[in-house]
Formats: sequence, structure tokens, C-alpha cells
Amino acid sequence: MKKIVFIVLTLLVVSLSVLVNAQDKGAEVVVFEKGRMQPVTFAHHMHQQKLSNDCSSCHDLFPMESGIIKEMITQEKLKKQQVMNSKCVKCHKDRKKQGLAAGPTKCTACHVRSK
Repeated sequence: MKKIVFIVLTLLVVSLSVLVNAQDKGAEVVVFEKGRMQPVTFAHHMHQQKLSNDCSSCHDLFPMESGIIKEMITQEKLKKQQVMNSKCVKCHKDRKKQGLAAGPTKCTACHVRSK
């Protein structure tokens, strides 16, 4: 009986692990369309890995929905500078201060002209 309970519990743990890893992590890459600047190609999955899947690092400012940033900007519920300055650039600068790998902090490093 103990073996059966152990096997069932093991299968349950493995199944839950598979489900958690299979959850929707959003788009691999997100392109933020240009206003007056060039569009930004944002490596979403890479950022998730760097932040140990702590989605709240960014998603405390906006919900996890496809196209939500553009929608919130259009509805004037979110300013572009809120995203760039309070999230992107701040995070990159903070990581650099901590001696961690960090992304760019200059506008033209992310807003790159396509060739």
C-alpha cells in the first residue's frame, strides 16, 4: 500500500511540474511599435530568464495581456516614459550597479533602425 501511495504522489508531483513548465510564458519576442522613435524588439523570454520568471518586475505596471502596453498608452492610462524610465532603464542601471549583466541604458541602443 505504501508503494502505491508513493507512486501516486510521485506521478502527481511530476504532472504538476510539467503543467507549471508548460504554462503560457507569453511571446518570445515583443515588438514595441514606434512613436517618434524606432521600434524596440524586446526579448521577452530572455528577460524572464534573467529575472528568474519574476513577472511582477514589469507586470506590476501593466497586466499580462498581448498588446496591453499599446492599449494603455492609447487610453492614456500609461505613459511611454513610465515603462522606459521606471522599468527598463532603471532595471538595467540597478543591475549594472550590482555587478550583474545589464542591458543598455541609451535610447539608441534599443530604438535601433532596421537595415
